[in-house]
Amino acid sequence: MRYDTVIIGGGLSALMCGIEVARAGRKVALVATGHSSLHFSSCSFGLYNAQRPLEAIATLGAEHPYSKIGEENFEQLTSRATEILNIAGIATTGSAEQSHYIVTPTGKWRECWLSLEGALTSKDGVGVDFKSAAVVYPEGFLDFYTQFIVEHLEGMGVEVTTHAFALPELTVRRNNPTEMRSVSVARALDKEENIRALATIISGKVGSAEVVIMPAVLGFDTPDVRARLERMVDREILTVPTLPPSVEGVKVERALRKAFESMGGTIFMAHTAEKYAMEEGRVVSITTNKGVTLTAEDFVLASGSFIGGGLKGDGKRIEECLFGLDTVTPESGYTTRNIFEAQPFMSCGVVVDNSFKAVKDSKSIENLYACGAVLAGYNPVNEGCGAGVAMLSALKVADDIINR
Repeated sequence: MRYDTVIIGGGLSALMCGIEVARAGRKVALVATGHSSLHFSSCSFGLYNAQRPLEAIATLGAEHPYSKIGEENFEQLTSRATEILNIAGIATTGSAEQSHYIVTPTGKWRECWLSLEGALTSKDGVGVDFKSAAVVYPEGFLDFYTQFIVEHLEGMGVEVTTHAFALPELTVRRNNPTEMRSVSVARALDKEENIRALATIISGKVGSAEVVIMPAVLGFDTPDVRARLERMVDREILTVPTLPPSVEGVKVERALRKAFESMGGTIFMAHTAEKYAMEEGRVVSITTNKGVTLTAEDFVLASGSFIGGGLKGDGKRIEECLFGLDTVTPESGYTTRNIFEAQPFMSCGVVVDNSFKAVKDSKSIENLYACGAVLAGYNPVNEGCGAGVAMLSALKVADDIINR
């Protein structure tokens, strides 16, 4: 099968690149092994751990992906990333110029570029826009730590009350703790009778609280459950991410896939790229584990890092799993003894040139690009830039493909 562009991967970076190339009229295929790391994401998108990210990015070293993207391209690329999310029906708030703060599943505030509409946020991580709140959560829910949320809000001077609720369907699930997880709760709240019952419970419990705070499990397939509940209880409802699996992450992945396919894109789901062929220094095809061979003019490696299966390590060296590309390997150990320090292995990945063309044997491959978590030169955890690198490197690659 022949395409204009074949993208290896199915996560945030692959989908962003795929959507941008597809909406330029190209025939695009994604080869996705399975579900992406979005299922483990709180779905707040970080640009860089700084109050003014664009100023901090300007100081980064030459091998950082942001430096290869170019400071002069950031304004239009961040705007386009937000635009693509909106096209996919993913409503966000935030600015690349000034970070805001979002609360994590453990109640800690961290800097953020874009957060999903309705998430509990703070402008400065010091205060919030309300003085009283009611935290409402499913009784027996294992993946939402109410006390952490309460302690951090009370530290901001907010008066907080907590209220557990029970629904018949969830009461049955509590008999088996493994079923009382975020996706199961969200599916229960797809149902009209449960939405109405929850609205009645909230109205009867929260008193005069200005806002209601709930875990981000308000519906799985049914859209706008949060907005409907707000109208029913006549007050603002804000959500806090749960421990994985992330309902919001699953929704974002599904929305991006739907947008990609609506533009004519094809997804080869549950396929793993295992072989490739080259001619005259160019990749001409890849073959999946199911015997499907795909040919294209351009290929994009967006296979992720160690979790996504794009990289592997044996304690001595880091390897890229398909093409055997050049990689950056730690010179003195993969980890440090202090787990809160930047871990060297997190900055490992494939080597690319300034156009994000992948490098093998010290030479750029003309039609093979790399983007997202497979890249070397940055630390997504320590720098808080995983989503930013994923999206912006993907769009930079898409631009190069479209404009060639």
